Amino acid sequence: MMIEERSFQHPQQASQVRLAVYEQAAGTSAVEGMPDEAGFLATEEWRGAGTVVKTLGFYPDREGALRRLESRARELELQRYRPIAPAA
Repeated sequence: MMIEERSFQHPQQASQVRLAVYEQAAGTSAVEGMPDEAGFLATEEWRGAGTVVKTLGFYPDREGALRRLESRARELELQRYRPIAPAA
């Protein structure tokens, strides 16, 4: 289940970046190498000519995952990415 989502666009590039935090229940991971315990997954998705998804980390608590999302959002803004308003 998605907990938080933020999208960004660079003013001079065609790519968009989407940051998200998902809550994961224990025993539900079908991905080899991913933790199988309950926790929160932070991801970064780059959309351009193709889509690339990166894991920013897996956290046992919601606050840790949201702090990582906020930290990455600040890094993107320093690179001139700007938030995109959520769709209504």
